[in-house]
Amino acid sequence: MTKLKPEMHDIGKLIDSSIIKHNFENYPNELKDVPPIKKNPIWEGILQHHCSKDFKEYPKNFKTFVLSIADSVASATSRHIEVKGEPPRYNIYKLWNPPDSNIHELSKVTKEDTSSINWIGKIVEFINKNPSVDEFFEIFGKYLKARTEDATPGSNITSLWTHSKLTALFYNFLYDCLENVSDKWFEIATKDEIGDYIRRVREENKIKIVKIRIILPQRPVRIRDLNIFDVLKEVKKEILKKYPNNVIFVGFNELLLILPLNKKLEEMREIVSKYGFWFEYVERVQNLDQPYPDPDRVMRLINKMQKIQYKKFKEQIAKVPPDKRKKAEEGIRKTIFEKGKEAKRIAELWDEYHHELSEKLYKKSSIYANLPDQINPPICEICQLSRATEKWIDEESGIVENLCKNCLHIRKRGSKFPKLDEWEKEGADRILWIRIGLDINELINVLEDLYAEYLRSLGVREPEERAEIRFSVLSEFDWDYKEFLSKFRDKILDSFEENNFQQILEDFVAVKIKSLKDVFTVLRIFDDIFSEFFPKFKEVTSSIKLGVVCSNIKYPFLESWRILSDLKYDVHVCVIGKGEIRLNMEQLTPFLEIKVKNKALIHKLVAMSEISEKLAEIMLYDRADRDYRKYKPLRDAIRKFGYQNILTYAKIMGG
Repeated sequence: MTKLKPEMHDIGKLIDSSIIKHNFENYPNELKDVPPIKKNPIWEGILQHHCSKDFKEYPKNFKTFVLSIADSVASATSRHIEVKGEPPRYNIYKLWNPPDSNIHELSKVTKEDTSSINWIGKIVEFINKNPSVDEFFEIFGKYLKARTEDATPGSNITSLWTHSKLTALFYNFLYDCLENVSDKWFEIATKDEIGDYIRRVREENKIKIVKIRIILPQRPVRIRDLNIFDVLKEVKKEILKKYPNNVIFVGFNELLLILPLNKKLEEMREIVSKYGFWFEYVERVQNLDQPYPDPDRVMRLINKMQKIQYKKFKEQIAKVPPDKRKKAEEGIRKTIFEKGKEAKRIAELWDEYHHELSEKLYKKSSIYANLPDQINPPICEICQLSRATEKWIDEESGIVENLCKNCLHIRKRGSKFPKLDEWEKEGADRILWIRIGLDINELINVLEDLYAEYLRSLGVREPEERAEIRFSVLSEFDWDYKEFLSKFRDKILDSFEENNFQQILEDFVAVKIKSLKDVFTVLRIFDDIFSEFFPKFKEVTSSIKLGVVCSNIKYPFLESWRILSDLKYDVHVCVIGKGEIRLNMEQLTPFLEIKVKNKALIHKLVAMSEISEKLAEIMLYDRADRDYRKYKPLRDAIRKFGYQNILTYAKIMGG
């Protein structure tokens, strides 16, 4: 389509700006013995991607005009943040993993002398040869990942790497959907006229932000039914292939897309419904100058405000003496739920919500596969959405299942998970099903709060109002999240033999274990890597969840999947036949540090719990029991983590 290569538009930000402006308009300035610029489409993008008072150059054709808009949409912030007296910060302040210190010199971030003739000459010669995008990221990728897109304190929250990738995506998207303007107009238009046109396009042009959630009606009852996850992976790949310039984010069964107004979601039905899947979606029409990454933003904010209200209410009630609470409750409730700032904000948001509905700017619905008006029995035993026209006979048990064509096709696919087949044949006693989940709405809530905290530390006024989360921050997080998942899988694989590890999806693996204590091995690996990548998430409600189910390979997988498919707790461990552990992320590290040296006491507690869990609890607090003093570590742990969590801990430690 174009050779402009928008990924490289900001390569000048790897050079000391006191010598050369990042758009190279003052090159070579007073430098000597540097190579001349050999004009090519990449240089056009570098020189002309701004249209502001800070630069003399401006877009002079349609391609650089589109690049200018894409650059703005892909930026970390939409409004300038000014912090007086603060020098630039060239390292990235990741909201979930902030740096220990601020770096005020570009050369210290890149570990290159960014003002030297050799460095500047290297960059100029690189662009002169009209390199490929792959070459660009291969040679300069480590510098792009280290240097922030915007060194202004408070705006330094995304990397130049993320900005470069995202600008290219928006450029390709906008190039196809914006009205094409002849290059002849740009040749005769003034800088002010082009600047006015850019502003009008950003303010008047609208796009759709869409989040889809793919629903799998097939219930994975048996191990062979896990083929459904391989099919899900194929469906997501097919969507990415068909919409390469539209998909911003891909989760387990969720995708976030940007679409032109005339793009109908029904076109995606063919891909998703191929195997009987369907999808729910939320779409929101937005201006180009305010592209929020969450289409259900208004409802998300209403829910967020309501949670704050209930938290305040509980805190206020707790301060009142118990005998006076009933009388005080009505007044506190009225103050918080009717007069508080959250109540006013909720009222404003409801007005905004109804306006969006009436103007057809917001829509929430579902798109199903083409279903008949009536389904005559027998109905498919797996998806229950189609008539069963086929029979499946289990070779081992002889059980006959009535299936539809889609579900039979999935069942008959060659297994993509050979280790699971081996474990099933040998009747493996203990399997850990491990899934990591991510709640996008909760993620944006948390990032907003962490961003407001950062701005507040800089003395920015009204930080909550300024702390908007845009696509760039979500994309920056996504790079780290993928690396986190990869490192977690690698560490699990290192800790267990390869024959005992099976990857199902990027965020879903299975491990064959020898001892129940291996559950804690998995938890420690997760805790270490989570603390490395997302330490700030331990201080807030985590949007990342961990689910672990331990069962026999013959145990119906559907029961395990009920827990893993809907992770309600930060950390949820379920050992079938033993019990459950439910923790928030802040509790995980101290929980793993529990030390009970006397193993005999653990066995005694477990043995008593098999008679009666309540009796076992009474025993812990029975001063007449000869082991009362020895039980102190367990009683201390119960105060912190709850009886059920500690009882399950004891059962796991007892084997």
